[in-house]
Amino acid sequence: MILSMRIVTELKEILYSKGLTLKYVAEELGKKVGKTYTLANLSNKLRNETITYREMKIIADIIDCTLEITPNKK
Repeated sequence: MILSMRIVTELKEILYSKGLTLKYVAEELGKKVGKTYTLANLSNKLRNETITYREMKIIADIIDCTLEITPNKK
């Protein structure tokens, strides 16, 4: 749960710095995948860790960011 909260916090910080809202992201995500996303739906997916990698890649594109997976540093 700590990892997901960090991701949610980081996403919200990026949105804030760009003047965007999670509601805007949900609407744009819905347009790109051809199905309805609401603010509540997207928030739940993030909080419950049920968001897909594909959805996160699209969100990164919407907010003009890159999504990276890097190995853990041990």
